[in-house]
Order: sequence, then structure tokens, then C-alpha cells
Amino acid sequence: MGVAWVLASTSSSPHVATASATVTVPLALSSQDGTSSADASSAGLATTTFEVEVPDVQGKTVRVAGALLAASGLTVQTRVSDVNGFSVVREGVLKQWPAPGARVQNGSVVTLTYQPLLGLASGGRPFVVVVDAGHQAKPDPALEPQGPGSKLMKPKVSAGVVGVVTGGRESSESLAIALHLRDVLLAVGADVVMVRTSESVDISNSERARIGNEAHADLVVRVHQSFSPDGSLAGVTAFYPSGNAWVAGIEAASKDAAQRLEDAVVQAVGAKRRGIVGRADLSGFNYSQVPAVMIECGYLSNRVEDAQMSSEVYRTKLSNGIAAGVMGYLRSL
Repeated sequence: MGVAWVLASTSSSPHVATASATVTVPLALSSQDGTSSADASSAGLATTTFEVEVPDVQGKTVRVAGALLAASGLTVQTRVSDVNGFSVVREGVLKQWPAPGARVQNGSVVTLTYQPLLGLASGGRPFVVVVDAGHQAKPDPALEPQGPGSKLMKPKVSAGVVGVVTGGRESSESLAIALHLRDVLLAVGADVVMVRTSESVDISNSERARIGNEAHADLVVRVHQSFSPDGSLAGVTAFYPSGNAWVAGIEAASKDAAQRLEDAVVQAVGAKRRGIVGRADLSGFNYSQVPAVMIECGYLSNRVEDAQMSSEVYRTKLSNGIAAGVMGYLRSL
């Protein structure tokens, strides 16, 4: 059985990217004179038609679904689901028409709507995202240069902040968000490298940056929370490397990523937008050779946001928002 996929645009909507794929299947049915249906067609005879039952291919990958439908003598058209809203699903058929179990003539078109693996770059290479949950259980006050060769020294890892209401530590709050972010990015096909997956680590800021460099990351995402003596301050901020020679090569890309992450998180949780800010004083940026962004998910010094960030539901929204911003940046490359 031969299967030929012919891709062609079928979109008539500015909101839905679509493509069609036609499967040509030699049915090779035997006729009474011993010739196949393909032979009969070439001889000018009528092509055999019959009813087939449409198999259920929902949830299967497009490749597998196409093969199953082709084996049933059906023609396949694929339609890419609207991905502007970024839903968290693996590649697979979301719906089909006609519905499973319907009786149709052989050769009939079955339309499959699916979401592609957004985490794949052109050519099928997975995008590489390094996720760095800020801080750790125990700070490391030992000093390291603020940037390569710098005489200005900074603590390797600071203590992080603590929620005014919940008493939750920034290190654990950031890790909970980062772990969910990992799962979301893996679900859409990205290759995710976690700087840490537990509190019991000792990784300096320069070492965290080197993890991203060695992974050849398309983007490093550093997850943090903010704190201010003014308890009324609230909202989302995104930092990006800027303002020194160390980061000159990654500043523009990092700024773009920061804007996309802030936009997506604000949309996801309805938080106040505090704007993106370039930073020249962060060791985790200054040692980075790949685009990097730090997303400050909210203020642990704000009673409302502190309580929100202790909620699993809110953390999930935050993570989904960060993932949407990450994918928006990566898909723009």
C-alpha cells in the first residue's frame, strides 16, 4: 500500500493556520476477471465503491492517524488547531470529521484537527530551554566575580525572600512553578534542562549560567518572586541582560523574550504589568552566552499576591503563562 502526503494551504481564516494532506491509496481490490481496481481503472472500467466505517483516531499522532485512515481506504485532510491561545497538549488529533463510527464511501475525506508540537524548530530539532528556579534552600554567601574577570564581587547565591502572609520561601515557590513549567514545555516537544529539581543543591549564579551555555539553550528562563518594603506594590516584572560588554551579544534577543514573557504572564493571571527592565548587575546574566530572561512572578511582600502564589491553581496559571511567552519567543526565531 502506497501513501502519498501532498501538503497544500487550505486556510480561509486569519486566525487558524491550516494545511491539507491528501493520502492516495491503491486499493488493489480483486475483480472477477482477476484484475485489481487499479488495473480496472486503467482499462476504462468503473472503479469499485463501497461503504467503510470511519475509525476512531482521536488522540493519536497525525502520522499514525493518517496511516489508519489510509488503510481503511479513506482520504485525509489535516487542519492545524488555532494555537494563538497556546493549549497544553502533546501532538495529536484533537477532533475528526466525520465522527468515529460513521459509514462513508471509500475515498471519502476525513478532516483531522490537531495541534503540532510547538516545541520543535524547523527541521524537527527540539528547542532547548533551560529552566532555573531561583535561589536554593541554603544561601551561599561566598563571593564570586559579578562577571567574567570582574573585580566586583557578589555572593554566589542570595537567600531569596519570604512571603509576608504564608511564610513561603522564594526558593520553594520558584521551584514549584519551575517544575510545572518543565512539564508544560516537555508536553509540546521542547528539550528542557532543569538547573535544579530540589532545594538541596549548592549552585552559584555563574554556574547556573554555564549550565545554559553548555546546553546551547535557545532560551534560559530564571523564575523568581519580588519583594518590597512597600507592601502595596504588586505585579509582574521581567528582567533581561543589558548595559555591559558581557551581554552585548544576547541583549536584543533577551529583551524580546522578556517582553513576550511579561505579556503572556500578565494575560494568563491578570496581574499588573510593571514593565521589563535591563540589568547589568546580575551574575546569572553576565556569565550567560545565550539569551536569558528572569521573570518576577509577583510580590511576596504583597499580601494578596503572596497568598495567590501559594495556590496550586495560580501557580499553574503562572507556569502556563510563562510557557506561552517562551513558545511565542521560540516560534519567532
